[in-house]
Amino acid sequence: MISSANNPNKVKVTILGQVYTIEGDASCDHIIKVADYVNQKMEDVANTISHANSLQIAILAALNIADELFQIKESEYMMSDEIKEKTNMLISMLDEGLIGDIFSNVSKKSQHL
Repeated sequence: MISSANNPNKVKVTILGQVYTIEGDASCDHIIKVADYVNQKMEDVANTISHANSLQIAILAALNIADELFQIKESEYMMSDEIKEKTNMLISMLDEGLIGDIFSNVSKKSQHL
């Protein structure tokens, strides 16, 4: 078996007019998608701030990408809490026999059909 560490995928991409050769274990398509995403974010910043140099553009784009990541993580955290809350509510309803009664009533009705 050939290790992917010895044979990383190698792709040439252009980011903000500069050509870079990227090597990685991810698929070439994935590397290109990520590079295109970074390029788009940098172009967005460059179009907003005309006097910025490439380092400033890269830092502002990185901050924008990091902000997106933090927002996604916060959203996932909130969804996780909501799922836990609903799960605990369902467990309580099962413990109290509320859900069992609902299912047994449905089961009785379907038996009569």
